[in-house]
Amino acid sequence: MFDIAIVGVGATGVSLLKQIQDEAYSAGLHKVRVALLSPQAEFARGKAFGDAASIHKVNTPPWMLSISDQEPTGFAQWMAGKGRNGELYPNRLTYSDFLNETYQDVVESGLLDIYEIHEQVEDLLPEGGGYRLMSTRGTLAIAKRVVLCLGSLHGSHFPKFRALPGFIDHHSQFEQVPDGRVLIAGSGLTAIDALRSLQSNQNREIHLFSRHGYAPTCLTASNRYEPRHLTWNNLLRGGEGGVRLDHFIGLLKQERDSLRGGDERDHAMRILRHEGEAAYFEYLMARSAEANLPYQDILVSTRPYMHKLWQAMPVEDRLSFHLNFGAAWAAWRHPIPYEVVGELAAAADEGRLRIHKAASTPVWERGEFVMRTDDGEIIRSTVMIDGTGGSNRLDGIEAPLVRNLLARGLVEAHPCGGIDIHPMTFECRYGGRPTRRLYNLGPLNKGSLFSTNAFWFNARCAGQWARQWIIDVAAEDAAWI
Repeated sequence: MFDIAIVGVGATGVSLLKQIQDEAYSAGLHKVRVALLSPQAEFARGKAFGDAASIHKVNTPPWMLSISDQEPTGFAQWMAGKGRNGELYPNRLTYSDFLNETYQDVVESGLLDIYEIHEQVEDLLPEGGGYRLMSTRGTLAIAKRVVLCLGSLHGSHFPKFRALPGFIDHHSQFEQVPDGRVLIAGSGLTAIDALRSLQSNQNREIHLFSRHGYAPTCLTASNRYEPRHLTWNNLLRGGEGGVRLDHFIGLLKQERDSLRGGDERDHAMRILRHEGEAAYFEYLMARSAEANLPYQDILVSTRPYMHKLWQAMPVEDRLSFHLNFGAAWAAWRHPIPYEVVGELAAAADEGRLRIHKAASTPVWERGEFVMRTDDGEIIRSTVMIDGTGGSNRLDGIEAPLVRNLLARGLVEAHPCGGIDIHPMTFECRYGGRPTRRLYNLGPLNKGSLFSTNAFWFNARCAGQWARQWIIDVAAEDAAWI
């Protein structure tokens, strides 16, 4: 029996393994038996980084991409060792190389007894206080603890389109896209990846659309503005015994109102609506170069505590946030590198990129995808790309493992998406009760933890799990003394 089984060995899985090694070393544990289960194509690289095109960049600087608490500048040092310390936002394949080398270092250290199983886990059976991990072929492993690091599993926002010709949801299909008009659903990082991959063809006319009509925003050269109203202490003082969303939004409004010259958001949106996409991008780029994007600074300032705020809010407030503020938060809190915005500005200036607010969900009519905008325009295309990143609602995820875990009553959906877990121990829950020794880390914890779209946060959670594991092992050993 293995001590730990890690299902999914992408970025979060490699981070967890590294930090298990670090904690085992500091505690003097020897030869902890760890089973790693992941298809060969994703092993030690994952989907978010390894399954990317060379054009796709990270939007986080190297110093924030540490894989281990013990090496907070590990990736930045690795980049420097490769002679690439001048790259502020490297492509994702570079980071996947770092993940793979980190994994090889862990294996070569010999501190853990690692067993690789290059197969897809499709079911878990509780057995002897642990779990039997199964595939269609039979038993793959038996482990005392199982940690799911499944990555960005998602369901489609457009399930009715999936079998239609011209519907694309992965960059490997971009070579099939003909010249001419293309629809891209979404306005976040996935949509931008698709746009960048396609816009190099000068004959393409790309229409980016979303329900709210937001456009990508530009990373500032540096975060200079320090909030005076929207601070953690003010949130604590005004909670009246509990943190509520309306208090957070009230402090954000108070912060914005205190800016003498105003912030960039409202002015940028007016430019987008009345002067067009190129002017919008150029405005944000100019302010970025001056490090004068205070609204972005305000939202970035919440990074250290937003997950705590999320845990403290009642579920109805979390649902309200998603419904009323989620799209704006995604657009303005997750900006993209300056040079990428420059590419979008150039495409918009040449008339090859337009951004729309959709009046309704696109439809399929006479062999074309048809999208109606809120200003009455009708846009038709034989190609539509899902750049939304998908839905994290469990009932829409087709992965056999997720479906079997739901059917067996080992996990259940969080009302805000993903798997319901204990926010401190990451133990899965069903009916409000813990599923003993079954844990989940990564993007599928979004409903419980909020910040799981950022790798730095998932790596922090992996470190917390590894430390808690050491405490649990020590307590188990003490019980036998």
